[in-house]
Amino acid sequence: MPYATLEDFKAHARIGFDDDDDLIEAQIAAATEYVRGFLDHDPEADSPPSDIPDDVRQATLLIASAWYETRESTAPDSLKEIPYGARDILNQLRGWTFG
Repeated sequence: MPYATLEDFKAHARIGFDDDDDLIEAQIAAATEYVRGFLDHDPEADSPPSDIPDDVRQATLLIASAWYETRESTAPDSLKEIPYGARDILNQLRGWTFG
């Protein structure tokens, strides 16, 4: 289950057409997997599944929309970068261990 819906994305990115729906859904799926790698606890693991927290949804939308807007690399390593807002959210969610 993705952490954001197609409707969430379209509202976030202000998209009012359906031509790119398949691409958008692929970006959402990829962003969900990326965000999942930062989480100590996957919201989908709950039984029954919990609602996706707003900060997790927001990070997913920020990353998916950045990838949607920059579909091709225009500079070296540009596709590796994620938006600063998403990075800040993920750093708060990440499980840090030291030592």
